[in-house]
Amino acid sequence: MEKNYSFVDLSMAYFEKKSKIYKEGGYKKAISLKKNKEDYENHLFVFLIDLNICLLPVYLWVLEFLLILTGLIPPRIFDLLFYIMYALLFVVSVILLPLFTTKTKGVTFGGEFLDMRIVNRKNQIVEGLPLLLRQAIGMGIPLMLFGYLFKTAGIVAWWLLNGIVSLVMPNQQTIVDVILGLHLVYEPEVNICFEQAKQEQEICPIDLHIRSNYSDDGYYDVEEIFKQAKELGLETISITDHNCARQNAAALRFASLYGIQYIPGVELDAQYGDLRVRVLGYYIDWEHEIFDALERASLKREKENSLLRVKKFEEYSGVSIDVNSLMETSRFQTITATDITNMVFNNERVRSLSFVKKYIDSTDNINEAMKQFKFHIFGKGGPCYVKGNYPRLEDVIKAIHISGGICVLASWHMDYIDDETIQKIVDKGIDGIECFSPCVQEETISSLLKIAMNNKLLISCGSDYHGPTKQDRHLGQTHCPEKGLQLVRILTNQAN
Repeated sequence: MEKNYSFVDLSMAYFEKKSKIYKEGGYKKAISLKKNKEDYENHLFVFLIDLNICLLPVYLWVLEFLLILTGLIPPRIFDLLFYIMYALLFVVSVILLPLFTTKTKGVTFGGEFLDMRIVNRKNQIVEGLPLLLRQAIGMGIPLMLFGYLFKTAGIVAWWLLNGIVSLVMPNQQTIVDVILGLHLVYEPEVNICFEQAKQEQEICPIDLHIRSNYSDDGYYDVEEIFKQAKELGLETISITDHNCARQNAAALRFASLYGIQYIPGVELDAQYGDLRVRVLGYYIDWEHEIFDALERASLKREKENSLLRVKKFEEYSGVSIDVNSLMETSRFQTITATDITNMVFNNERVRSLSFVKKYIDSTDNINEAMKQFKFHIFGKGGPCYVKGNYPRLEDVIKAIHISGGICVLASWHMDYIDDETIQKIVDKGIDGIECFSPCVQEETISSLLKIAMNNKLLISCGSDYHGPTKQDRHLGQTHCPEKGLQLVRILTNQAN
């Protein structure tokens, strides 16, 4: 029977999931507040939202006072309403706000708007008493105490003192933050949504297509991936980061610790004619100098593409982009279409421009508007589309073979490539095909299997797991049936 969840249930599930993602690795990507205009404004915005939540009883009392002045409420109950308001002010500011912040593990009402979280000195999750004290002593109690003893002047003086301390401290800590060892950070971007639960897919014991945070869009570190793989009962994995093979050093160490077979891997971009394809390399000598050269070339190419993307967007929109600010927050010194889209939709002035507003007006929600905007502006054929120049397919295959590896054609975008073209790609020296994947349709899986069998190629399976950055993909869910495992094990037994 289908269960209906209340708004409170969904909200708490959302904050629980958000905290779990942050705790499991998101804290490594958190960004502390800096001493700049934008961060000061954002901090003030968060504070004002939380303050206004606390002052809701006061606003209700003002409304009641106006009703008394208009004669709709008898004046004799004025004192009673005042004491009720004061009691509610205590409940909201000293009890409810601290409890809410504790329940969400550091996210306040204002913090949710700007993806900020209260954390400890190491940017890690804080739970329990420190959060209660931070909100009660820092917000609620001064509001009640100074308001009672010194009226409005006392409250204003307290906030001004906190403001001065925040301006001086390196990460904008308030007085209570300094005492408790806390501060605010920007959380890394994640997309959390809830859908009607579908029939749970079976976990495949082999997953040979996983991205860690060595990739520009991967999330979890290498050990966290091994932890998850162990919990799911996986027997063989390969972490195939995007144009990077350095993760294999850590992965090989954790493989013995967690008792999981590990195949050194990499995923490389390649150009075949007008097509961009991806090639998975397995059993590679990841220390071979060829991979260092490929990674450096990839980083240089993506940075150049980023600058060209920014230039095209500025020419198209007339909106200036703070390149240095965006580059500072990127581990890979890149500015993606997603970065620019987020910047556009988070800026009220830019969001009101006609070329943006039309997407907001024509879609049901802001997420869909951002998706359409990104697709039409930066997608193929769009005014700000940037075509990358990737290594030739033949050179990528040669690089993997030079390192002693096996070349497997990734399933990425195979839904859009006809069988004849796939056969021509295979003829360039491909050793196998990733036939089983959640990224392609069932019809494509059948076609890839047929091509692999006809050419006596190895067969692979993988989830293309990125972590919470791509929530439709899950570790161990490769769409590989039990019969298919027998074929995949031919590949995983190559080291024996």
